[in-house]
Amino acid sequence: MDAFKLGEGVTVTTGPLQGIYGIIVFYDQQQKRYLVRFTGQQQLYFSPEEIILWSKK
Repeated sequence: MDAFKLGEGVTVTTGPLQGIYGIIVFYDQQQKRYLVRFTGQQQLYFSPEEIILWSKK
């Protein structure tokens, strides 16, 4: 895991969750995918290419 750290704020670059704030909560080393939590109940896995660091605009 080198692209992102646990607890970092991110957003996805495509799809219906694009632009929504999420937090890295887990990294699956076998699949090389990050688990991003968007709300208390909504979380999904993404590859490093699908997410970027959150930045305030």
